[in-house]
Amino acid sequence: MLTQSILIGLIASMCGGVFLELYVWVFRNPIVEGLLVGIILGDPMQGALIGATIQLIYMGQITVGGISSFDKCYAGVIATAVTMLSHQSPEVGVTIAVTLGTIGLLASNATMTVNVAFVHMADKYIGSGKTKNLWVYNWLLPNLFCVLVYGIPAFIVCYFGASGFENFMNAMPSQISTAMTVIGSVLPALGIGMMFKAVYKKKFFAFAILGFVLVAYLHLDIIACTLVGAAAALLYWTLGLDKLTGGETE
Repeated sequence: MLTQSILIGLIASMCGGVFLELYVWVFRNPIVEGLLVGIILGDPMQGALIGATIQLIYMGQITVGGISSFDKCYAGVIATAVTMLSHQSPEVGVTIAVTLGTIGLLASNATMTVNVAFVHMADKYIGSGKTKNLWVYNWLLPNLFCVLVYGIPAFIVCYFGASGFENFMNAMPSQISTAMTVIGSVLPALGIGMMFKAVYKKKFFAFAILGFVLVAYLHLDIIACTLVGAAAALLYWTLGLDKLTGGETE
């Protein structure tokens, strides 16, 4: 368990920092973070399932600049690890993710604030006519701070807190645990609704109805629905229906 906790801490540090800046936006998604945590804990399918369920909550969230309503690292990495280690369902994992994602804003805001100090240190270093060790201020120090606010908390929670949380959940009255499951089942639908509201256009509403029929009544799997959606989009573009609508956005 020690090795697994250390690896999860490293994953949290990487997702919260700039270790792999070119791929950072791929890693900072709960579905990817969940898969990585699942691989470490020996059950990648369960990790990906929990991560994908958490991802649904935030599909409609738009991050503008440094403003966000949650922290993806806490919501994705730590919440998935806690859910798996305490043997909870993905629905309960969603409620854990919402809580930890909100708490993680403290780490996110602290990181952005401290990084400003590192930038000023880099400016002062350049002003002295030196550039050789500029990477210390631009890369090393920010990532070390991310290890402090992301990696270490993830390690502590996984190594010391998972069993305690499992005991807490087992001792919880069934009514409360049922309520957490129900809330966790509803929140992904809320996330999908937020996303739908963000991209909704009247001229595409028929395709939304088609998708609902394919899933709810014909019980097609996700690959079949994706192919039907791709075919509908291709037909829409090939037949020039987008031009017939006059470029309407409502």
